[in-house]
Amino acid sequence: MKDLNRIKELCPSAYDFIVNKAQSAEPGKYELENGAYVSVQEYTTKARIDAKYEAHKKFIDIQMVLSGQEIIAVAPLDKMTVKDEYNETKDVMFFVHNDECTDYLLQSGDFLILYPQDVHMPCVCVNEKSQVKKVVVKVPVAG
Repeated sequence: MKDLNRIKELCPSAYDFIVNKAQSAEPGKYELENGAYVSVQEYTTKARIDAKYEAHKKFIDIQMVLSGQEIIAVAPLDKMTVKDEYNETKDVMFFVHNDECTDYLLQSGDFLILYPQDVHMPCVCVNEKSQVKKVVVKVPVAG
């Protein structure tokens, strides 16, 4: 998905960061308004078997590839088996691998918005391991 207006509607300060700062930003965490933040990441993608399914309760993820490409597998929460119970401090829980997923290929400029019911496995290599620069925006769940 490339329609940045979806990001602007969800979190205007994340939209501003992505449009004006993301490409030149160094890896790290950047605070935004209303409890949201951005994590700029650079890493090597991994084989599917080495990646982990995860989900969050307190934050919506916006994962956007700035350079490179990766697959993010997404599965519904009700189809997954918990592997590691929810860690409230880190706002993450992990799940057993499952083939009932949909793969999304993200290339430069593509993003996914992932809600708490969307179990996701990011960082999966497309054909072979490669370098990726990505922003992960964390937007607090309303309510």
